[in-house]
Amino acid sequence: MGEQIHYRSRRHHAFQDWLQFPVAGVAAEDAEAYLAWLRLSGRVPGARLCSEAEWERAARGADAREFPHGGQLDPEDADFDETYDKNPEAMGPDEVGSHPASRSPFGVEDLCGSVFEWTISSLDPGNHVVRGGSYLYDRITNQISNRQTPVATFRDANIGLRVCATFPVR
Repeated sequence: MGEQIHYRSRRHHAFQDWLQFPVAGVAAEDAEAYLAWLRLSGRVPGARLCSEAEWERAARGADAREFPHGGQLDPEDADFDETYDKNPEAMGPDEVGSHPASRSPFGVEDLCGSVFEWTISSLDPGNHVVRGGSYLYDRITNQISNRQTPVATFRDANIGLRVCATFPVR
């Protein structure tokens, strides 16, 4: 703690607070276990993975946009392969919120680029799907419509999670 990550090959966003990175490197099973702990501990009542439909609504809003902020993705808009000139030594996660241009219509940060996020499939309930794109992937892969179906035990530095919650009705 207190030490920043230094991406020596970057011209901008070279110093990052790793404590502000998205959670990544987790399998769907890990994410589900963490969310169960959040629920049971009372820290986030009703914590769960977002459904694909919830995730997409948060990313797209009510229209047919291709990216959370509109129809085009420029290198400075999100953390994807072109952001750091496709230089593998410069690629890596950025602090959450580092690319405000790509906020969704609901103000949700980083729904494209950075890391993919585990969701619950809307087409095959009970199974997991990753959404959102990643810093290693291209513009097309970072479109809202992109979905991938790795096995629930798959761990990768490009896959993380976003917490959704269902609050009890009073």
